Amino acid sequence: MVSNRLPTSLRQTGDRLIPFPSSGGLASALTGIQADEGFTWVGWPGCEVPAGQQESVRSQLAEQGLQPVFLSERQERLYYRGLCNEVLWPLFHYCTDRIHFSEDDWATYVDVNRRFAEEVLARVTPGARVWVHDFHLMLVPAMLREAQPDLEIGFFLHIPFPSSEIYRLLPQRTELLEGLLGADYIGFHTNNYVRHFRSSCLRVMALESEPNSISFAGRTIRIGSHPIGVDVTGFAQALRSPRASAYYQELTERYGDRKLLLGVERLDYTKGIPLKLQAFERFLARDPQRAKAVTLLQVLVPSRLNHPEYRELKSEIEETIGRLNGEYGGPGVTPVEYLHRTVPPAQLAALYRFADAALVTPVRDGMNLVAQEFALCQGLEADLPANKGILVLSEFAGAAHYLSRSLLVNPWDTERTADAIETALSLTAKEREDRMESMTKQVIELDCTGWARGFLEHLAEHSRTSHPTPRPPRIGATEHDHLAARFAAAPHRLLALDYDGTLREMASRPHEAVPTPEILQLLQDLAALPNTAVHLISGRAQETMEEWFGDLPIHLCADHGYLAKVPNGEGWTHLSDVDLSWIPMVEQTLLQVAREVPGTSVERKSCALAWHYRMADLDYGVWRARELLSSLEENLANEPVEVMPGHRVIEVRASGINKGNYLRRVVEATPGDAMVLCAGDDRTDLDMYRALPEHAVTIHVGTSVHETTYMIETPAKVRALLRAFCS
Repeated sequence: MVSNRLPTSLRQTGDRLIPFPSSGGLASALTGIQADEGFTWVGWPGCEVPAGQQESVRSQLAEQGLQPVFLSERQERLYYRGLCNEVLWPLFHYCTDRIHFSEDDWATYVDVNRRFAEEVLARVTPGARVWVHDFHLMLVPAMLREAQPDLEIGFFLHIPFPSSEIYRLLPQRTELLEGLLGADYIGFHTNNYVRHFRSSCLRVMALESEPNSISFAGRTIRIGSHPIGVDVTGFAQALRSPRASAYYQELTERYGDRKLLLGVERLDYTKGIPLKLQAFERFLARDPQRAKAVTLLQVLVPSRLNHPEYRELKSEIEETIGRLNGEYGGPGVTPVEYLHRTVPPAQLAALYRFADAALVTPVRDGMNLVAQEFALCQGLEADLPANKGILVLSEFAGAAHYLSRSLLVNPWDTERTADAIETALSLTAKEREDRMESMTKQVIELDCTGWARGFLEHLAEHSRTSHPTPRPPRIGATEHDHLAARFAAAPHRLLALDYDGTLREMASRPHEAVPTPEILQLLQDLAALPNTAVHLISGRAQETMEEWFGDLPIHLCADHGYLAKVPNGEGWTHLSDVDLSWIPMVEQTLLQVAREVPGTSVERKSCALAWHYRMADLDYGVWRARELLSSLEENLANEPVEVMPGHRVIEVRASGINKGNYLRRVVEATPGDAMVLCAGDDRTDLDMYRALPEHAVTIHVGTSVHETTYMIETPAKVRALLRAFCS
């Protein structure tokens, strides 16, 4: 288990480090399965540990199965208080006006994630299972995967995953997605968060996906929703304790016939407490006499009071409460009561049981366990009266997807939230009981220990059934120098190069991918090398290839191998006789789709047609591409054609025409001692790789991995490698 905090934290008191239990639902959820799973827990102990005390602390925590990651005060400040709480937390909760980004914070976040990964790697055995938790450690899965590919890695995000439009604001958006995609299985609280994650992978990295999986770097990463629950057993014990009974009696004597509305939140701007107070004020303004019959008890759990924004929020809440009590209160009448402290479990359970309604109205929340805790304590059997209160719940909390019998509200709509408070206090006892009974059952089913076991079962099932494609090595400095030396020593050389996405970065519109002076000069210099043949093999039309490269002393192949031209040759040669009678019918179909989907176009080639959707809306374009692909494959099953999906393009080409057939002829005419190097970037280039002898060097560009000798990240790095060949 890998999380930002260990379940046991340390507090510096004088010269001593005092251990105490960490708060939070994660500690309860994972502690509940520790006896069965027998795991080691890696995390930060909550404070800076002096170097002289680290070994003794490590030994002390190891007795509990805990392994600390020691951080300096500066690291904790930049990583946790900086990037985590001033960038990721507000962004993922849609509070973009609160984002404060710093390059130092990001560099420290990377460094701290690496420290966590190293701590894990120092302890795992081959094939071990690792479960990484939450937004603090989003880079750890990829770091683990890079260092030890055989690990079984799960990741769970405990906060919302925002829509792609929000996520794309993040400067390091690609790095974080790649970090998460190092996992085998990624879990979220709701299907909405899964959908947002898939959309972000598509829009940021152009990774297409299935509803429950994403393909990346030759692997299939499963994704799924796993709503976390509360510690049902722990709350049941607290509710049945003598302390809960005594406190319930105190509440009965204190409030008598008054109705009690309950709010329990950690101090955080995502919890929407000012908006809740506005709604309660509106509720009172409609009838000020309600202040004598209804009390709102707001429990505010202290949090991050060393942060100026949180101190300001606390002051705002307290000023609003003071104003409301001054305006609507009087002798013996306090409309809003306020507790700024942590409430012991037994008292909290009794409060949940006693309250007539709970107001849980965050502006955004990953799940919200308070809503579940209230529903659980209202419905559990205990030696306390069954009050059967009602839950008023924000529709922007993940819990709203599962506690559907609550009164759902938009916290920004104070009028309707006030309406919901009125409704909550006026429902019949029978309706309150019906609503709460079904929600109590739902919470019991979402028990946190069951959540943990369910996630691990899905991770194990995916690991049993998946067989990842071996990943070729990336071309780094060592491989770069090795290939350059091998090229220089070879008596003959054959370079077979794709263009779009390989030599040249993909352009939004195909006609914009004009070769730069750098590319033209590079091809000129390669062709000038002794005993070196350069073949530019593209799916582009003959006219484009002639216009862009016709004056270069290189071999040109257009339309995926249908047409070819030798250096300084006078014309183009058809390499095959093909049936093109299908073109008018297919062209009509593609033109119709292009009219229906803005940002798409149809390209006519000698023996092929291509529908480009690079400029279309990503989600809609991908959806229509899948529909079109399925339709074409079905309707053209008996035609002499092949339907080929590529990078934001679907191409229909004549059967038997492919880059591999062209390259196979070239290789047959090449001396056997030649170094053969082929580079491509999409599915149409697979035909080239398959046409080559075993000794050939094949390089695939980008994140998609095929059975090639090497991978390389970008066309810029391809050009750098080829430039080294000219040295």
